[in-house]
This record gives sequence, structure tokens and C-alpha cells, in this order.
Amino acid sequence: MATRFSVRIESQPDDAVRLRAVAEEVFEEVRWLETLLSRFLEGSEVSQINRLHAGESVVVSTETRRCLELAQKANRLTNGHFDAAYLSTPSRNMERVWSILLRPSRIRSETERLQIDLGGIGKGFALDHVSDILRHHDVTTYLLGADTSTLLAASPSGHPGWPVVAHEKTVYLCNEAISCSGDAVRGNHIYHTRKKAFVSEQSRVWITASTATMADAFSTAAFTMTPQELAVWQSEMPDIKVL
Repeated sequence: MATRFSVRIESQPDDAVRLRAVAEEVFEEVRWLETLLSRFLEGSEVSQINRLHAGESVVVSTETRRCLELAQKANRLTNGHFDAAYLSTPSRNMERVWSILLRPSRIRSETERLQIDLGGIGKGFALDHVSDILRHHDVTTYLLGADTSTLLAASPSGHPGWPVVAHEKTVYLCNEAISCSGDAVRGNHIYHTRKKAFVSEQSRVWITASTATMADAFSTAAFTMTPQELAVWQSEMPDIKVL
């Protein structure tokens, strides 16, 4: 994921030592997810998937399988604008370049050149995943961040939320996630699945959603939508907000 993660927790001074230990547990879990989901680590599960030939499969962890299931869901919900397999070379008229098999969890390649890149969804997935650790330790008010591009906020009832600046406006996140995609830092780095090139239709887009996984994937997808496509898509997705 090659991303700096952060944990902010609202607490009382006498609980600081315990919560520092909780935060370190979160960071350890993120480091472990990196060993599963990064395509840049030779031994990761995604790298093993990317070495498959057509018809071959590999057993993967529940976490990798779940992230790929959500990637498939995001692909459907964005009408193909989000595609974790954009680097793959599909066979003619192929509906899907990979399949998810169960008992045990396995990923099967349906093409000779399968290439999975979870860079547009993995950060959000990691935030959602480690939020379970905080809930397990009865932490109810927190802000998790993957750089400043994807944030997940939780607040108790009545809390105004965590202030976040988006498009020079302050929004308050309360039990939701926000993600931003833009070209200011990395240039055109998001693949346009329709134009088959690294080009953008937006200069920057912010998306809020109920989960960090979908906020991350949706901002990636929205970055390649024209304003007209974005307006139509938003009307079909009442649970998200384009800022």
C-alpha cells in the first residue's frame, strides 16, 4: 500500500497508556495486511495471484478474499469505472478475469495474464479491517487515516464529528468515511478503464461513504468520470456524497 497510516483516539489522560498499546496493535495489523495485499512484495498473496496462469488457483487468506470480493462489488457499483484487474490481459469476450472459490478460499485466474492492483481500494479496506480492533477494545471515538486521502471516523451519539477540510470547506465526519483522488501530487496515476490509458476527467474529487473500502474505490472511479457521468452515477447511489 506504500501509505502512512495514522490513528487518533479521543481519550481521558488516565487511559493514554492502554490506548497507545491499542494503536500499536492497529499498526501491527496494517503491516500484516501489507504482506497480503501489496503487489510490490514478492511473497504477498496478491503477487502469488499475479503469477497464476489461466485455470490455475491459489489458496488465500480470508482477508485477501474479502478485499477481492469488495473489489468485484465496487466494479459493479461503478459500472466498470473501478477495476482492480485493469492491468490484466483478458481473453476475447471474457466477462471476468478472476474467480473467487470457497472451501478453502481460492482465487483462480481465467486469463493468461492476470494482474491485480488493490491500490485503489486496499487503503480503505485496511482502515475498515483494523476498526474492528478499536471496537474490540471499546474505543468509540477515533479517526483512522491512510495518508490524508482516505479517512474513517467513528464518534458516539451526539458527538459533532471529526473536522476534515475538503475543497476548502470543513466537513464533520461522524461514523462514515471520506476519500479523495486527485492529480496534484502523482499526476495521472489512475487508469481510465474506458479509454485504456492513465487519464483523468476530474482534477480532484472527494467522496463520502459508509465504509472506507467503498469511499476509496468510489473516489478512484469518480476520478475517471465526466461531470455528466458523475451526476448520473451519484443519482443512482443515494448512500454516497460527492463533495
